[in-house]
This record gives sequence, structure tokens and C-alpha cells, in this order.
Amino acid sequence: MLDKNAVKEKMASFLRVPISRLEDEAPLTHLVAESFVLVEMVIELQEEFGVRLVQEDLKGVKTVGDLAQVLESRAKASLNP
Repeated sequence: MLDKNAVKEKMASFLRVPISRLEDEAPLTHLVAESFVLVEMVIELQEEFGVRLVQEDLKGVKTVGDLAQVLESRAKASLNP
């Protein structure tokens, strides 16, 4: 099941950081130095959770909590079209 904790666990694994560093308010730019690494992480999260995001979904995503929320929302939307 896709929830915020599952997203954070996968992000922590990808970034090789303790999950405790992934607070909702943590800016993604503080965790990921290169934008291509962020793109790779988003692709991996999409594959892991079977969710497709479009560029529009990612506008305004700045924090760990924002990204988790978008993934969770898209997952729920795909279950209830």
C-alpha cells in the first residue's frame, strides 16, 4: 500500500540516508544535490508504486512531504478513476 511512510522508506533507501532525515518539511534540494538524481528518484518511486506522474503533478513540489502527497494522491486517483 502506498502511504507517506512507504514513500519515505523508498526515498531513504534510494538516497542512502536514515529515514529520520526525511521530515515532511525537508526541502528536496537539501537532500539531492543534482537535479538528475532527483529525476532518477522520482522515476524509481513511480516504478515501485505503479504510479505515473506528469510534469504538471510536480509543479510546486519542494519538500519530502509534497512529493509523498503527490504520489499518494495519484495512487488513490488511479484506484478510483
